[in-house]
Amino acid sequence: MPSRGIADSIIDFLETQNGQRIALSAFSVIAVLVLLAFPGGALAYAFGIPLIFFVPGFAVVRMFFWKGTSPEAKFVLSLGLSVLVVIFLGLLLVLTPIGLAADTTRASLVLFTIAAVALETYWIPAEKAAEKEPAQAPPKPPVRIKVDKVVAAMIGAALVVSAISLGLIITADYPSRTYFALTDDNGSADINTSRTINSTLVLIVHMKNGEDGEREFRMVAHNETLFGSQWFNQTMAKGEVKNVSVSIDLIYYGVFRLDFDLYIQDQGKPEYFYGNLHLWIDIT
Repeated sequence: MPSRGIADSIIDFLETQNGQRIALSAFSVIAVLVLLAFPGGALAYAFGIPLIFFVPGFAVVRMFFWKGTSPEAKFVLSLGLSVLVVIFLGLLLVLTPIGLAADTTRASLVLFTIAAVALETYWIPAEKAAEKEPAQAPPKPPVRIKVDKVVAAMIGAALVVSAISLGLIITADYPSRTYFALTDDNGSADINTSRTINSTLVLIVHMKNGEDGEREFRMVAHNETLFGSQWFNQTMAKGEVKNVSVSIDLIYYGVFRLDFDLYIQDQGKPEYFYGNLHLWIDIT
């Protein structure tokens, strides 16, 4: 009898129930480590794609769809259920203080997979479902029943995914496109910060209302030693751009910080602080 190679031994191991459980858990952990060590590289794609589009769904298949399902159906179900699991995990992260980020997404996938493997192992083991099937039962119609199960599961998953996606689109809080920038009087962001005594520094503050409607903008330029405070108040329509010129007489030697604070107010709501720009200048 010819000797079996390492590949055959690995395949035999992966065909066992415990082999699949160990492989799912180990691959999840290794994939996250690879993603952390090689972000954006070929290895990240090689491990990341199965981690997102196969592993979590296969863990669910082992819990609920193992009995009477062909290997082809298990594979298709794993793909569809993985997408569904990822969407649910993303929604859960968005709605909790944890937040949706690369690290939290990876951690949630690993925790979900390991938890699913643990539940399947100790609560609804796949091998028990297989044992309940009659040993001498005549074979079931192989195509129609299995295809119907896959189609029903995939249609249900597609409907749920569509509903969740529609809800996320409708309720999304889209980011502000307001900007707030500082340049010199020539429009350059490369501002010369070394100035001579008794000269005048002219700076331009650029503002765009990127909110979803008309807003009241209030910009405050301040340095108590050089010029105190200067204010700019303007009601700006959606998409409107304003440039404010700030002139400062440099009458003292030393290093000074110039601050520019922007406040925005929606009609009928309290004013809120949007952001700060500041510039250090050396007067000699």
